[in-house]
Amino acid sequence: MSLVLKSLQNRRNYRMMKDFLKKYQTWLFPGAFLMIFIGLGLVWLGLTQTITVIVDGESSSLRTAALTVSGALRAADISTEDSDRVTPSKGRLFWDQAVISVESARDVVIKTPEYEVTIRTAERIPANIIRSAEIPLFPEDQIRINGETVDPGSPIENTGAFMVQYEPAIPVTLITEEGEHTIYSNQPTLGAALEGASIELGPRDWISEDLMTALTIPMAVTIRRAQPVTVTLGEMSVSGLTSATVVGDALSDIGIPLQNLDYSIPPDDTGIPENGQIKVVRVQEELIITTEEVPHQSEYQEDPNTPLDQTSIIQPGQDGIYAIRERIHYENGEEVWRNTEDTWQASEPKTAVVGYGTQIVVQTEVVEGETLEYYRKLTVWTSSYKPCDLAGNCYYGTSSGLPVDKGIIAVSYSWYLLLSGQRLYVPGYGYGVIADVCGGCVGKPWIDLGYSEEGYDPAPNRWVTIYFLTPVPNYVPVPLP
Repeated sequence: MSLVLKSLQNRRNYRMMKDFLKKYQTWLFPGAFLMIFIGLGLVWLGLTQTITVIVDGESSSLRTAALTVSGALRAADISTEDSDRVTPSKGRLFWDQAVISVESARDVVIKTPEYEVTIRTAERIPANIIRSAEIPLFPEDQIRINGETVDPGSPIENTGAFMVQYEPAIPVTLITEEGEHTIYSNQPTLGAALEGASIELGPRDWISEDLMTALTIPMAVTIRRAQPVTVTLGEMSVSGLTSATVVGDALSDIGIPLQNLDYSIPPDDTGIPENGQIKVVRVQEELIITTEEVPHQSEYQEDPNTPLDQTSIIQPGQDGIYAIRERIHYENGEEVWRNTEDTWQASEPKTAVVGYGTQIVVQTEVVEGETLEYYRKLTVWTSSYKPCDLAGNCYYGTSSGLPVDKGIIAVSYSWYLLLSGQRLYVPGYGYGVIADVCGGCVGKPWIDLGYSEEGYDPAPNRWVTIYFLTPVPNYVPVPLP
């Protein structure tokens, strides 16, 4: 039943459409053509749009129905070359308020330390210009535009031709205790390069090149960092920093260099010990010459031109001298050893010839109120004696047979043999005669003054000048023993 109804409905619709076409067929086809024409006009109006064209920073606007960038440029009467930069690209379609940028290519001279080349490019970024010339750009490389240093990543505002100077950074290989590493720098000097790389040098650090060395070619530089050392010198210790590799140089850095015979522990030509401890021993050697004298001998002979008991030098004597050279070795001020290096005779002994006076001259002198006439006077040591000693033993006789009494003078045995009976005057004692032997009067000119037991005067011993009184004996012994 439903199928029958649907079929009836379709028939009704068909008849209605047929009737409509018959009624309006006289104007239907012209209207259709009009509608198509209106539609095409509306499409053309829709395709026409306003675009902005920026050429080297200068912008202009135009309306165009072009659908591609190249069409729009032709519509704007803008011609380009292959090396110009067009954004978007020429063949790209665009729609609705498009902006087209054109950057004109220009000649760029690229100058490097090795060569010079000219390229034509629209590139505005220096780093990209360098890269387009197949030059690798490293962080520390320097770029100059017409002589002025620029940021490699910042666009260039210059629209004309220009020169790009490429100054590559110089590699500096640093050799340290930790190993090797390389820095790159465009600084003019080595010192500036190290500073730019934040590499600090201490006042005692050592560097193989002068910091003012011009940085023009790759170089290898050795840096030795200073290390602490302690130098012991006797009881004194000095600490400091040194970058030296051997002990001797380290001591010079600290201000305690080895001198002459000094030595160090460890030796000065060895490496610095890990603990930094160095001992310095100051060495001094002294050469001394000592002498030993051999006394010369003397010969005596009579001199008739010299007064009695006086002497004269007829020929001077000279002691023999032996010289000894010794080397004394000191370490830190203390003697370690000494060695006799040589011995020689500096001079030979020479016998002196001494003249003893034999000339007898009688003279007069007032002594203690006494006018004395004498031919000889001597300075002698005096003592006194009496007949009895402290033990009570008494000896009244003398060598001459006279009794012990005041006026009896005793002398040594050798004098007694020569001077027995000789009259003397002794100040403080008076007149006397040599008439006894004094056994103890030895070693020096000595007389013993005799006294009686009752008149004994224990005068202190003393030196006294005695007078030998006239008449002059037939024999006068010269010299006295």
